Amino acid sequence: MLDKPNYLTNYEKPLVAEPEASFTLPSYLYTDPQVYEIEKERIFYRTWQFIAHKSSFGKPGDYVTARICDQNIFVMMGGDGELRAFYNVCQHRAHELLPEGSGNVRRVIVCPYHAWTFEREGALRGAPRSEKRPGFNKADYSLKQIRLEMFLDCAFINMDDDAVSLAEIAGDLERDVREKIPFFGELKHPRRSEFGQSHIKAGWKVVVDNYVECYHCDHAHPDFADLICMDTYQHDTFDQWARQLGTDIKNDNSAYALTGDEPYLQSAFWFLWPNTTINILPGTQELNIACIRPLGLEDSDFGGVTLSTTTDFNKARDKYTAEILVPEDIDLCESVQRGLRSKGYSQGPMIVDPERSGRGEHAIHHFHRLVQKSLS
Repeated sequence: MLDKPNYLTNYEKPLVAEPEASFTLPSYLYTDPQVYEIEKERIFYRTWQFIAHKSSFGKPGDYVTARICDQNIFVMMGGDGELRAFYNVCQHRAHELLPEGSGNVRRVIVCPYHAWTFEREGALRGAPRSEKRPGFNKADYSLKQIRLEMFLDCAFINMDDDAVSLAEIAGDLERDVREKIPFFGELKHPRRSEFGQSHIKAGWKVVVDNYVECYHCDHAHPDFADLICMDTYQHDTFDQWARQLGTDIKNDNSAYALTGDEPYLQSAFWFLWPNTTINILPGTQELNIACIRPLGLEDSDFGGVTLSTTTDFNKARDKYTAEILVPEDIDLCESVQRGLRSKGYSQGPMIVDPERSGRGEHAIHHFHRLVQKSLS
């Protein structure tokens, strides 16, 4: 089907520049396996991907692995204190080097298959009996390095050597986050996010669609809408990112109680193309950084890390997020993914008000246009 002209970008109902006149991406872009294969190459292997906060790397040898579609990578602190990113694969017979998750390599990386050993900076140190192979040069078999950039105190990687730096394409996002989160530089004490490592039976675009709009919040998240006033909820889009702000907070609400004396009494949600989110809810000084990773055509993972300025986490907020808000969103996304396969649906209209309020879908339009641009 992909040999048809304009299959990826020419739709029955147009996705145009004006959100109020636009329609959504067609359903086949969410359900066609060939589209997902193209997205790997044109989106995920060419964009900046969140890996871990700097607090995950306290000493040489500390590492974090990540699987980005079919690519297994790791970030490690070398003996010189520098962070580097590599493909997590041995240069001999392609065995994966480090186990999934995080840990520490005290001296060298040892391949579990044939015991090839690599320095923590990527160079091949030894390969058993390789001296018997004529002309064998260890310098030819260093680990393949990937671009790494520190952004918002986090390690991001990009498999495209020619990609524009995050500082250039989203420096305004970093300034905005640091401005609106005055305690950002004090965040530490990492723990796995309250999103856990949530497996969602929905494709990554469905999950992003749900994340970047609050048109559904009054109806589908009644506790959230009782905590944060939807009448003044703001939603703004920029070049490579979008932001939701809730400044009117109700202390006595059905989500979790607030006294009004908490150190942070706003909400903010940032989205960085294509799949990174930065999240803060009212209460203690905690910030969540997470990403929506594709696990397949119709499966994704929404996980990350929560950081705090203290070791005292807001248990009531965690309980609300983990037991109410996140399950609500998962149910919504999974239902949409099933519905996208219906013969009774293809595209829907964007609902956008003239004020571009937080109740509109102009940020979905923004996201869909970025998808469209990447696929064209």
